[in-house]
Amino acid sequence: MEFSLSTHLFVFRDLDESIVSLFPKFGFSSAELWAMPPHFPYGDPVASGEIASLLAANGVTVASLHAPLYPDVRRYRKDRWYSLSTEDESHRRLSVESTAAAGRWLAGNGGGTLVLHTSFPAENWYPRRWGAFLGSLNELLAQIPETVRFAVENTPLSSGSVEIVMDIAARYPGDRVGVCLDLGHANIEGGVGNAIRDSAPRLIHVHASDNHGQKDDHLVPGRGAIAWGEVFAGLRDIGFSGPFTVELRDLTCGENPPYRSFEEILGECRGALDRYAGEGGRLRR
Repeated sequence: MEFSLSTHLFVFRDLDESIVSLFPKFGFSSAELWAMPPHFPYGDPVASGEIASLLAANGVTVASLHAPLYPDVRRYRKDRWYSLSTEDESHRRLSVESTAAAGRWLAGNGGGTLVLHTSFPAENWYPRRWGAFLGSLNELLAQIPETVRFAVENTPLSSGSVEIVMDIAARYPGDRVGVCLDLGHANIEGGVGNAIRDSAPRLIHVHASDNHGQKDDHLVPGRGAIAWGEVFAGLRDIGFSGPFTVELRDLTCGENPPYRSFEEILGECRGALDRYAGEGGRLRR
């Protein structure tokens, strides 16, 4: 298992040298790119190619890509979120097209894991929205080369429980579709240990952040209520070998922020990972 860092931490920043150089500085040799323009402009071959080259120059591989959730991260509260499970067919097609574009970028840059949400709204999952999501996933499998593997992520919504994402994954070959277990989301649902065990047969990817069980805070491990030593022990017990991707929030802004810099956040995070991984069985960086 290797530690990977999601660019979720920097989603309101450009992926320039000042950001990318933080990956090797804090021991992260792989990245998960958040495909949210303008942070990562997956639809712009020149700009996205420059980011890929910058990552490579810093010794960082792109292990995974989070599928786009909205057209522009700066206006996500105003724009209509992409949804692979919407009953609005024109919106579903647009969401598939955007996700497919991101997936083709990943395929053209070495392949890896494309993380998907079952999406919004959370209500009325069965039968039509469930069917819409399966239809979207079928289209994506047909459009995106086999060097890309899909990981369906659990979310703290009725449409994104571990049971539901496991049911989806079970309908497809394991070499194409698996599960991304978001530990923060599982904690909100009240059972990180159970979620690890329940997702084990199809678990290929992990998102890691902490919270206190009420909302998706994306805190550094150790800042919330998750028992991280038990998490690493549980992952070791099921033989998990995929990327362990840290997905943090930028808490350097606003009045009296808890951190003064990204370096401070990542320094604390690196120390926590090494400490908790040691408690649960040493992991390779």
